[in-house]
Amino acid sequence: RTNGNMKAAAGNMSRRTQSNVSADKAGPMLKGTTISFSSGATIADSGNGLAVFAAGQKVRVRGSAANSRDYVVATSAAGSLTVTPAVVQTESAGAAITISQVQ
Repeated sequence: RTNGNMKAAAGNMSRRTQSNVSADKAGPMLKGTTISFSSGATIADSGNGLAVFAAGQKVRVRGSAANSRDYVVATSAAGSLTVTPAVVQTESAGAAITISQVQ
């Protein structure tokens, strides 16, 4: 029983911090509770799903209390995007954030 409870607890934790990457005709989309924002120009993902976006792509952030808007990706890595305009406000991960490519 103890092992079963520990597995269930771990499973619940992973669902709360899960990131989901998908793509359709519009392009890649990332949705998760692992996305945070650092003052200036950085969007980070502790789930390392941001590499689906490339430099030069226009992306739309939704679900953020302070950073829901369109940005252009300046640099991309699995764990972070540097974006323009550099108007990102600091915001911790937690809320379900969606980042999608804008055509």
